[in-house]
Amino acid sequence: MLAGEYAVLRPHGVALAVAVGDVAQATLTPGAPDVTLYAFDKVFRLPARQNTADGLLGFGARALAWLDAEHGLPLRNQLTLRVAGALDGAKVGLGTSAAVTVATIRAVLQDAATPWPPAQVAEAARHIHGAGQGAGSGYDVTTIAFGGCVAYQRTPDRAAPLAWPSGLHGLALFSGAPAPTQAALDKVPMAPQHLDAIDAAARVLLAVWNGPVAPILAALAACDAAFLAAAAADPGLVPPHVAALRARIAAAGCVARASGAGGGDCVLAFADNAAAIDRLAADWRAAGGHLVAYLPQDIAPEAA
Repeated sequence: MLAGEYAVLRPHGVALAVAVGDVAQATLTPGAPDVTLYAFDKVFRLPARQNTADGLLGFGARALAWLDAEHGLPLRNQLTLRVAGALDGAKVGLGTSAAVTVATIRAVLQDAATPWPPAQVAEAARHIHGAGQGAGSGYDVTTIAFGGCVAYQRTPDRAAPLAWPSGLHGLALFSGAPAPTQAALDKVPMAPQHLDAIDAAARVLLAVWNGPVAPILAALAACDAAFLAAAAADPGLVPPHVAALRARIAAAGCVARASGAGGGDCVLAFADNAAAIDRLAADWRAAGGHLVAYLPQDIAPEAA
């Protein structure tokens, strides 16, 4: 997520997000319709026709049950899901549950030779993922279903694909510790004025997104300032290791930006030249840090 955190949970909230990397791969092979999930250095199995499971596999199980019950689309072959987005068994913040949900839906559609447009996949994924997560706006599954860069409005649910701005360079850096999004959402009840400021900053970013880079960087900085003002109510939302990474990004001459709920996982950096991003990447690698994605190089197209 580039903008709209927390505020997008409200009716009519907006968000700007981008799909990156190759987080979930689905492979169909002839055989009984069971599921094998490889994720976080572990293996999880769902026997054929079993509709319930815990954890990450549960999102796949719910997708299978919903598609069968609502659309008469049962899984007819073996499904193998392989999930990336982990480092030493810990998540790095690339939306693995959302990716598993969308990948499972697309696998069943492929199995049934039933193509759906991205908007229909996104609608199904929002229902399935929301049932499993218990909260959330649906921006993550929507962005993954469409691929690329997406502007999302929650009420009514709608998404608009956007081109990546020419001359804008970005980097997602793993902060060093995973941060469960739901825990942050539960922990930080933000005041309406803070949510209004976050939403207003996101709308400014969307308004300048297709223009020159300088206003875009200024708008990204304003989005981050709105988040930090809200986060001041709970200093724990920006833990010391995240604050240190943000300072490193600023020292490199880049704009730092919270990602998602902002409690850790990835921290984003933006600049108007690739050299600044490359220097930051080299500096972070030299410090033993992990690079998650370059933007726009690692933007993921529509899933297939």
